[in-house]
Amino acid sequence: MTTQELIQKILAQTQQISEEQLLEMLQAERNRTGGLLGDETLLRLIAARYGVQVQQNSIHNSGVLSSRRLVAGLNDVTIAGRTIAVFPARTFQGAEKSGKFATLMIADHDGIVRVVLWNEKADLVENGELKAGQVVRLLHGYTREDRYGKTELHLGGKSKIEIQPESKADDYPSIEKFALKISELGKTQGAVHLAGLVKDVYAPSTFPRSGMSDGKVLRFRLADISGEVMVVAWNEKAEELKDLKANCKVNLVNARLKEGQNGTLEVHVDSNVFVNFEAASHANRQI
Repeated sequence: MTTQELIQKILAQTQQISEEQLLEMLQAERNRTGGLLGDETLLRLIAARYGVQVQQNSIHNSGVLSSRRLVAGLNDVTIAGRTIAVFPARTFQGAEKSGKFATLMIADHDGIVRVVLWNEKADLVENGELKAGQVVRLLHGYTREDRYGKTELHLGGKSKIEIQPESKADDYPSIEKFALKISELGKTQGAVHLAGLVKDVYAPSTFPRSGMSDGKVLRFRLADISGEVMVVAWNEKAEELKDLKANCKVNLVNARLKEGQNGTLEVHVDSNVFVNFEAASHANRQI
């Protein structure tokens, strides 16, 4: 079911809201969830608040799929891969439905797919059982289209998560396989994945935010064999990166490109970006 079909379905079954109000709710949910959930999923959450029943698609699949073969609308999906990013669980509250979710990014040999864990599945992230670097098998999920038109996998009450033994680790690639070369940053759009070494770390600074505590920003220069780029970490990410030093190895997953004040490209890191770094002492940090 497309986003527009969902909108029409909700409007047809409730007289409490107009299309304009529904679109405002959708935007509010996008802002609240930080872009971690697709429009189709957010509309289904809104529908549940108003008691609107939205029929699930009836397409099924058996066997283990590669990320390249995933399409929206599948209802019984199993994939396997390496967890390259784990984002903290978040809660949501509605008039008739509340709960929590967490998101992962899983890599196999064909690509990367975003995974949304609902309710008790998100507990695996909260209690630290599910971590970046693990090889996992995700069973009985269903697929949706995110707000950018990409397919994502959702795991609900009937789904299962199997953490594979260490012997399986060599079967799946690390994030470095999908990292973009710094010299190629100007040729891409949307989220980027990078891997490199820290060349310089600059002193953090603070700035005022209206009605909020002061914000914080930390800049560092990241380099790979193709070039260097300035990375800008904001607020909680700036705080989490306070121990970053030159010569640390850094991986960035889901970072964003922006043009800096001097016209050069910068890589920006906020709460929607997963970062891990390995210090000179070889102690691995994941944030």
